[in-house]
Amino acid sequence: MSKQSEQLRRRAAMADKARWSAIWLIYIREMRDQLRDRRTLFTIAVLPIMLYPLVGMLLLQIAQFSQQHPTAVCVVGTEHLVDGPALLDGEAFAPHLGETEQPINLLAYRWDELTGTASASTKDEYVRSKASGWVTQGTFDLVVLFPPEFKNASLKQELIGTAGRDRPVENTQIELLYNAGRDQSVVARGRVASILTAWRGEWIKERLSGVGIDPDVLLPFDWADQDTSPKQTREAAFWSKLLPFIMLVWAMTGAFYPAIDLVAGEKERGTLETLLCSPALRCEIVWGKLGAVATFSMLTALLNAGSMLMTSSLVFKHIGIAGTSQVFGAPPLVPMLWLFVALIPLACLFSALALAVAAMARSSKEGQYYLMPLMMVTLPLVMLPMIPGTTLNIGTSLIPVTGMFLLVRALVEGQYATALFFVPMVATVTGACLWAAARWARHQFESESVLFGGGEQWELGMWVRHLWRDRQQAATPVQAYACGAFILVSLFFARLSVAVVPTDFTGIAKMIMLPQVLILFPALLMATMFTTSIRESLRIRMPHWTTLPMAVLFGVTLHPTYVMLSKFINHLYPISEQAAAAMKPFAEQIGSAPWGSVVLLMALLPALCEELAFRGFIFGGLVRERGKFRAVVVTALMFGISHGVLQQSIAASLMGVVLGWITLRTGSILPCILIHVTNNALSVSLDRISASSWEGASLFVSQTDLGPAYQPFWTLISMGVATTCLLYFGTMRPHADESESELVIDHHDYVDPTKSLVAAAN
Repeated sequence: MSKQSEQLRRRAAMADKARWSAIWLIYIREMRDQLRDRRTLFTIAVLPIMLYPLVGMLLLQIAQFSQQHPTAVCVVGTEHLVDGPALLDGEAFAPHLGETEQPINLLAYRWDELTGTASASTKDEYVRSKASGWVTQGTFDLVVLFPPEFKNASLKQELIGTAGRDRPVENTQIELLYNAGRDQSVVARGRVASILTAWRGEWIKERLSGVGIDPDVLLPFDWADQDTSPKQTREAAFWSKLLPFIMLVWAMTGAFYPAIDLVAGEKERGTLETLLCSPALRCEIVWGKLGAVATFSMLTALLNAGSMLMTSSLVFKHIGIAGTSQVFGAPPLVPMLWLFVALIPLACLFSALALAVAAMARSSKEGQYYLMPLMMVTLPLVMLPMIPGTTLNIGTSLIPVTGMFLLVRALVEGQYATALFFVPMVATVTGACLWAAARWARHQFESESVLFGGGEQWELGMWVRHLWRDRQQAATPVQAYACGAFILVSLFFARLSVAVVPTDFTGIAKMIMLPQVLILFPALLMATMFTTSIRESLRIRMPHWTTLPMAVLFGVTLHPTYVMLSKFINHLYPISEQAAAAMKPFAEQIGSAPWGSVVLLMALLPALCEELAFRGFIFGGLVRERGKFRAVVVTALMFGISHGVLQQSIAASLMGVVLGWITLRTGSILPCILIHVTNNALSVSLDRISASSWEGASLFVSQTDLGPAYQPFWTLISMGVATTCLLYFGTMRPHADESESELVIDHHDYVDPTKSLVAAAN
């Protein structure tokens, strides 16, 4: 027995060695082909080395250019500056009012110098019109008007005295004419406004001193800023946000272009078929190509980061004259090494996504079109950590890419204790995403329709005839994706159209019914037009009779767990005070409305519409072509996104996974409709149950400061019963969908050619 085990172990070791040898050969082949490509070498090596020094030279030129931009300012009405502190000192503003960063070319006029031949009644309007024309034409960036009424300001000092203490003091206005469409004019307005503010302070000091009041009593205290952060943290404050963003963007870009060439490019060159016909397995081909793409992704990110670090260290020393080096500081080299550690899993993740997306492209040109959608989906996750106030916590650590970004930032800033606590969560989420992306890439390479299908030219008329002529009982995956996309886009614009939450039950009913109509209508329309059986396309099948009461029991016992999950999600991602205040009238109306109407509106209607659309038409299309995992996950994500609110979307997505699995096992949406109705009905009835006079209600529900909650003992019992129900659904044989039944028919219709020859000879 031991000898046989030893032989099996040796065979397994030899098989593993052969597999790694095949992967290594494919990896070397792809690396050699890419290094021979001049475009790849330019993108990875030449462009990073040249780009950032050129950008640094441009910054130096901009810094020198920006320091020599005088602004043209005109002051009109200098004769009205009677008494008071001095504003002008010759052809410039008084030095004691504060110095500006850039010089100001000042030109002063008297008010009567600009009136010309205008009549006495139109003099002021004529001056204002002429000054406005100067600003509009760009003669001056700013015109300061001291109207004739301003000379009365000097008389107000007398009104502060005892004799005039009860007389009203009228404030005069200085007019600043500027052009908001020109940046130079806006800058001039800000500089002159600061000078006038200082000048007004001088007026206040003189007037207080004139009546025997010390001006310092108006400033009883002052403050001074003192930064207690370590020097390393101050230097890394800016770079810990910017540099990871740059690295991740370049890692994504560096992965996509090699992936296009390794898949779509080989399709064009006709070499992909040769590779697929080799003895190497599809998984070995995927891992070899994935290793090559990940290598180029990391090299691109590292070269860009290194070039940026070196260039910025030199550039900011020269532009430190304007204080830039004190704000940004030189990037710390040692803490930035943590970026390289996090780069490995993220580069592999982006490489797997790029490889899977590139497999769908028929040519390199078509593959480049897929780059923008992929970046649009990924960039929000990369930019989220750059939002002020976003820190590493339990909620953010569970967000893909974002959690890794924040973890790296904590390590760069020296927050090792915080980072160490969240490493398991970030690693788990990143590993799960990497596994899913690699699985998707492998699935793409195992699908012949993806690698070689769809080569013909698309023509609208032929496509429409194909939709009607080749209709099937269930939707195709493309039709399912189209239906889901149409539903989500319609819901997005429908929610934007609702500006204010209604305060009456009728308005709330309309607000709830509109999204449900938008969810159900596309599914019914596409099921009618593109399938031969509405009942089969919506998966309205009668399962075994025991699944229906079991579904109701599962919905009742699952609800305590769902409530706990919702509270946990709200704790991770708290609802803002503005959103809570906006939803308060909604909750009050639902609480005071008749119970039957509320259940009908918020339990039965959503259950029917959402299940028919997501677990019916869309699930039926995605489950085909061996897409069971795809159908469960994608419909759950669509179901969650359709809820709109982040907290509800997360809970609904997790619930959608459970409902999708039950739909897969039972082959019908009827159990899911019952579970959905039961769960929603209990959610809207929990407040009423806890406030009811029924004595038995306290055994199941209690009232807390955070609202009604289930009793702990009932929560434990319900978890056990719900688990039993899940095990019951798991024992059911999955329903054979249309694609699976076709495979079975093909298997039975197959005839062995050897037997045919024997029969013919006889």
